[in-house]
Amino acid sequence: MTLEMERLPTEAFMRSPELANEYQDVHGLYGLYDKLAFTNGLMLVGPKGIGKSLSVAAYAAKHKIPQIAFDCSEDVRRSHLLGGFVLRGGDTPFVLGPVTTAFEVANECGSCILTLEEANTLTPQMQKVLNGILDFRCRVEVPEAKKVFQLNPGAKLWVVGTMNFAGYGGVYELNEDLKSRLNMLPMTYPNTGDERIVLDAYNTRVSLGLNKTAINGLLTLAHETRQQAMEYALSTRDLTQLMQNMSVLGPDKALWLMSGKFEGEDRTAFRQRVSSVFGIEIAA
Repeated sequence: MTLEMERLPTEAFMRSPELANEYQDVHGLYGLYDKLAFTNGLMLVGPKGIGKSLSVAAYAAKHKIPQIAFDCSEDVRRSHLLGGFVLRGGDTPFVLGPVTTAFEVANECGSCILTLEEANTLTPQMQKVLNGILDFRCRVEVPEAKKVFQLNPGAKLWVVGTMNFAGYGGVYELNEDLKSRLNMLPMTYPNTGDERIVLDAYNTRVSLGLNKTAINGLLTLAHETRQQAMEYALSTRDLTQLMQNMSVLGPDKALWLMSGKFEGEDRTAFRQRVSSVFGIEIAA
């Protein structure tokens, strides 16, 4: 009896070419990716909202490489990664998971990028499932499907993970055996000049019409929240969200809405910084 396997069509994993145009490579990652792609696995380590995931998706779009992105969590089990049988009427197909799908797509297209978002939310046991696809074996055995997933000659698979710092809630330390199989790339917030490039490009592309004074104020506000005095720091993603809200709600309501990301004394401190930077008094 032939095993019936199911997965999404390869077209579902092709990123829009527009993504490559939208991403501003202020971290200089494209040149690094050109050298590291399809060698060892890569883990991007840094705060939320600085473009870790976007950089990989944009790189895939630029080079027309299918990319499979999987959102990890502590609830992920082996079957979520590798796949499992699904009862459907009188049939029981084996539905591939992101890891096994990545092998199949790579064999079909010649290359594939597997992105594991927030990889350090995986439990230590689930991290070990990844070992075999990141070392010399570059394969995974699925006994329940009676199949070994591996690359055909000439096919390439690149595994890229993203993770926040260990201080975030709901995360685990990476196993040493997993870490030893990865290049670990530390990232941080872009400097003010680079971040201005991102915001200016976003302002133009989305036609928000914000002036230079407003953007400078946002950069100053973000810098002040990143001095480790507050539990929450404004990311580049927060700033683009603020810009969009300012264009439709006005600065007062947009900044008031953003204050909801802060709690207790931090919210008070944020309100004070808004008053100092923008001259706006927002409600508590």
